[in-house]
Amino acid sequence: MRIIGGVEKYASELALELSRRGWEIRLITLVEDSYLSRRLEQQGVPVISLGVKSKTDLSAWKRLEALWQEKKPVILHTHLFHAGILGRLVGRKVGIPIILCHQGGPEHHRSLFRTLLDACTSHLVTRYIVPCGAVASILNHRERIPPCKIDRIPNAIQPPPLELVRDSRKESTSPVRLVTVGRLVAEKAQWVMVRAVYMMAMRNLRPSLWILGEGPLRPKLQAQIQQLNLTQLVSLLGFQDDPYPWLCQAHFFLLASLWESLSLALMEAMAMALPVITTATGGTPELVSHLETGYLIPPNSPQALAEGIEFLLARPELAQQMGEKARRMILDHYTIPKVADQLEQYYQNLLEGLPLR
Repeated sequence: MRIIGGVEKYASELALELSRRGWEIRLITLVEDSYLSRRLEQQGVPVISLGVKSKTDLSAWKRLEALWQEKKPVILHTHLFHAGILGRLVGRKVGIPIILCHQGGPEHHRSLFRTLLDACTSHLVTRYIVPCGAVASILNHRERIPPCKIDRIPNAIQPPPLELVRDSRKESTSPVRLVTVGRLVAEKAQWVMVRAVYMMAMRNLRPSLWILGEGPLRPKLQAQIQQLNLTQLVSLLGFQDDPYPWLCQAHFFLLASLWESLSLALMEAMAMALPVITTATGGTPELVSHLETGYLIPPNSPQALAEGIEFLLARPELAQQMGEKARRMILDHYTIPKVADQLEQYYQNLLEGLPLR
């Protein structure tokens, strides 16, 4: 089974919303994807897969060029690195007038080759779209993209069913249930959460931690859990297409990432009115205000994470108020319909040649 990432879900939800509003949307994927593609096609959005077999598969260039020569779009909106490079190169060759590169969160430790390739082809891009100021700063300083060429449109989610939100408002009583969602990779730093659970267990608090996600660090995390004798407290639940059933049973959502742009997993938890404890890195402080809509901690600090959990456990009213404020903020600014409004106006301005600022 191919794991669906946050970018794929976000792009497909926006495509569906724009299609419902009358925009002619055609989604092109580099690789085969039966799950999201089937859902989009069932709702009237055509999906074309280029069937890329590897990073060095150059046949996608010819297939894409033939496709666009037959029917050329007015706006090309790309997501992720490989699609962004291929799209701008082929798009300019066939004469697509508007090429947008959506940088949801460029790799924090990107290779020099990728940086140079992106920078050297940036003149082919009409505009860059970023979800937050942290990503804009990286593009400016690392890829040398001028600020005047970068525009902000935030990430967004579909809000959860209201009945799940009501169920999620629990008193933070013992044993506390913790949940996190993310790929099992070094950047997500799940080891910090496991270590924080161990520290709390040593003080007889014994919280449970559900880790939703899959990735290459699963064996290492499993070994850490076993070494710390936490198999009864920490569960690796693998990839879950729908995280809401797990979020609605938890008391706190944790995110210990070393870097984030605007995390969709974090937004989903906030939309559930679930108190969040997360690292103050990347674009997260633009989304979470400390002790207002969440609790911010430094990265790489199991001690700070454990202290944050215990701080909110001792203040259940504050935790509930934080969760409710966070939910209102997400519903007001970060839902798919709200962001689709912004994107529609953005497209219209581009098409009409109006100033974007």
